[in-house]
Amino acid sequence: MKKITLLIISMFLITNLFSQDQEIQTLFGAGIRISGFGGPFMSFTTANGKFAHMMGGGGGILLDDFFFGGYGEGLTNYIENIQDGDRIEFGHGGFWTGYTFWGAKPIHPAISIQIGWGDISLRDPQSQETNYNDNVFVVAPTVECEMNFTTFFRLSLGVNYRLVTGVNTLGLSTQDMSSPGVFLAFKFGKF
Repeated sequence: MKKITLLIISMFLITNLFSQDQEIQTLFGAGIRISGFGGPFMSFTTANGKFAHMMGGGGGILLDDFFFGGYGEGLTNYIENIQDGDRIEFGHGGFWTGYTFWGAKPIHPAISIQIGWGDISLRDPQSQETNYNDNVFVVAPTVECEMNFTTFFRLSLGVNYRLVTGVNTLGLSTQDMSSPGVFLAFKFGKF
């Protein structure tokens, strides 16, 4: 019995010694860097033919130079609905994905797309009552120029086009809420 126990312990020790030299295999493969980022961003665009400032934030998981995550943003300034004088309120959020080209360079290009759902509301400026709510679908592709300020901070400046579909709000159309814009993002994370 002592010989069998000694043999099992010896085999266990030998197997342990040999297994220390083997590299662990993962589902994502060797060499893929996994990290993340997040931060605020803003868009300067138009809505209903007037200047619109959109403010929000988002973040994502980075797999090398590809990322996927989420975002949310809303209209910050007062825009009047011409038809009835109500204040237009607009916000949307959803999925955010993109790719960075040559991310190790100090200045480099990137592309991303935001796909989400939102709400357009008409609010009476005097009574503050919401007169109308409308659910919409939003797609916003963006072309960016990213600047690596530090290993954990990137500033991104780009142009985007916000396509808003499903607009059934009184006095507004898809063309009124869809427009090009300028995109500015502050990204903090491990790049």
